[in-house]
Amino acid sequence: MNALRLFPEVWLVDFEFHQPPGELPEPICMVAREYRSGRTLRLWQDDLLTEFRSPFEVGVDALFVAYYSSAELGCFHVLDWPMPVRILDLFCEFRCITNGLCTPCGAGLLGALAHFGIGSIDVGDKAEMRDLAIRGGPYTHAERLSLLAYCETDVAALAKLLPAMLPQIDLPRALLRGRYMAAAAHMEVNGVPIDTDNLAAFRANWDHIKGRLVREIDRAYGVFVPTGNSRLDPHSHLGEAIYSAAAEIGVHPCHLATVVDDVYDRYCQAYEPLIAAENSARRQTGLTSRRIELWEDSGRDHSTYPHLDTSARELASEHPELGLGRGYVQGEVYDGVDHAALLWDRLRTPTEKLKPKHHPDILAEAITLAAGAPATAPDDVPLGFSAARFADWLIRNNIPWPRLETGNLALDDDTFRQMARTYPAVAPLRELRHTLGEMRLFSDLAVGTDGRNRCLLSAFRSITGRNQPSNAKFIFGPSCWLRGLIRPEPGRALAYIDWSQQEFGIAAALSGDKAMQDAYLSGDPYLTFAKQARAVPADATKASHKAERELFKVCALAVQYGMGEKSLARSLDKPEVIARELLRLHRSTYPVFWRWSEAAVNHAMLKGWLQTVFGWRVQVGQRANPRSLANFPMQANGAEMLRLACCLATERGIQVCAPIHDALLIEAADDEIEVAVTATQAAMVEASQIALDGFALRSDAKVVRHPDRYMDPRGEKMWNTVTAILADLAVAVSEGGNSGDF
Repeated sequence: MNALRLFPEVWLVDFEFHQPPGELPEPICMVAREYRSGRTLRLWQDDLLTEFRSPFEVGVDALFVAYYSSAELGCFHVLDWPMPVRILDLFCEFRCITNGLCTPCGAGLLGALAHFGIGSIDVGDKAEMRDLAIRGGPYTHAERLSLLAYCETDVAALAKLLPAMLPQIDLPRALLRGRYMAAAAHMEVNGVPIDTDNLAAFRANWDHIKGRLVREIDRAYGVFVPTGNSRLDPHSHLGEAIYSAAAEIGVHPCHLATVVDDVYDRYCQAYEPLIAAENSARRQTGLTSRRIELWEDSGRDHSTYPHLDTSARELASEHPELGLGRGYVQGEVYDGVDHAALLWDRLRTPTEKLKPKHHPDILAEAITLAAGAPATAPDDVPLGFSAARFADWLIRNNIPWPRLETGNLALDDDTFRQMARTYPAVAPLRELRHTLGEMRLFSDLAVGTDGRNRCLLSAFRSITGRNQPSNAKFIFGPSCWLRGLIRPEPGRALAYIDWSQQEFGIAAALSGDKAMQDAYLSGDPYLTFAKQARAVPADATKASHKAERELFKVCALAVQYGMGEKSLARSLDKPEVIARELLRLHRSTYPVFWRWSEAAVNHAMLKGWLQTVFGWRVQVGQRANPRSLANFPMQANGAEMLRLACCLATERGIQVCAPIHDALLIEAADDEIEVAVTATQAAMVEASQIALDGFALRSDAKVVRHPDRYMDPRGEKMWNTVTAILADLAVAVSEGGNSGDF
């Protein structure tokens, strides 16, 4: 308890509040207890609204303790109370203590209590009270008493949890994490301005837009083909089943056939890669269901099977469909998965064969989805994606494409996303497929009545400590083209400010590699890497040696993600000998970085943990992935840097709307945006210097003023196509047509 001696008052605080999606929180009640004296404050909504400041001390001499405090601090915002200065968030500290470990009961308050063996309120009772708060008022007298009592149980839980956790808390660094939760509350309250007119039009007319959208985008590709009635043979097993089922539910067979095609395509895309991956895994390991059975009958298990641990880790990277963890995939860190055990369980069951399209399960799902469709044929024959036509397009455009073990094209979204980065021509098609695959594209986007997108940022949820907001609720989560909905209001402006080559700069600074630092400071680290390796002339430019620069860029990024020569060769679509030579050049050019990186991995494997400059720690098990560990310092310290920049910016009065990986989205009055950008960039420079012992990282800024809108270049074509279709639909309605719901 000595850690608390600097604070004469320690307040444990919990709010209950009502907050519909996208709206500001509406405080219902608050309970606060001073930790040492036990003095307790219980305030209902009416009492809260009469207070001009917090009824307890929140200055530098008081410690504010909560569990996921951005919720409580959001209530401070709407009540217009001064923010607490010193914040200890036990959620953040529980995540830091258990990061990389299994927490069977989750990371919520009940999960933390269970982890430390502390009794708590029944899960069912907690859910009932939470539902009551979510319902909103008015509340009866009995309901008020129940909510206040429930609120107090959480405060009582904090009083038990604090002493249990305190011995494992590094208080100075914990206060820095609490400081970020105050910044997160600022950002969650600010939200992102949304073009609600277009959003409403998209929501109302999406069914009408989709068909035309496919045709418009496909003009450049020719990879969608007619489906439905034109392909349906009523005398085939499939045709007979579809015609019979369509008659029973009263829809036209063409509609049902279209749905059957969609259901089956999704089924194949989901299971065909898995089947291919399982077969590949069996070939590489020699494991069949029968061999596993015999092995276990002899009293042995997966841990004694020769080389399975190494093979399983490699297969986790090569075949993410196996569900063994992300393995060696770019951008991920060790997730604590026992790859060998999961692979053993996966291969214990015989690999299934693909079901035929007329299988009862396929038809049953399609019948459910097609119920209510018209009994008449559609005006236009629907279109479906053709892998064969796509293969032809790839050949015509000289684009190499990854294939599955079966030889079929890999058509999963991860492959499309990675290939779109290398070949921009693929991006619109990827956006289209991704958009069509999002079943709830608009419905979950959390936009309040004031036209702002607000959702929980889910701070510290990832292993690297990054935010993990809901992809469905956060505007930066769905398809890139939807970011065109981000639009400042009249008289306002936005700026998207991101660090330049942040991860490269972090690696250069923390490793102390002078050559790597020089490459970063050159402004183009990838071309400079090529020059330092003497692969291009000293006077080479981005224009004159574009192909070489791209090779060295991919190599530099691959090294930061811990990729080996095989993975790099696949990313480059080059022979392994080229990947091997690039990695050799990187090692010889940046030897200090390599020694530092290998030392970090060795520390993690020997000590069982790895942490950032500000103490965010990952616990490392025996089956750790060295490649993921090699990437942890860049990703996790990048997260630290972003959090500190958010703190500095919000504390200086900058209206930060959202953090996005290595960037900040800010807002200001039109005539003040340049000043705000300058101040934000100064905060980002300062954050990088604090995190990197004086080494400063650059940032770039893109300003958007009303009436312009923010636009991600990857989604611009899709946005323009959708809005053009929407305009056509509006014209059709104005001329007496019946398209859409304008």
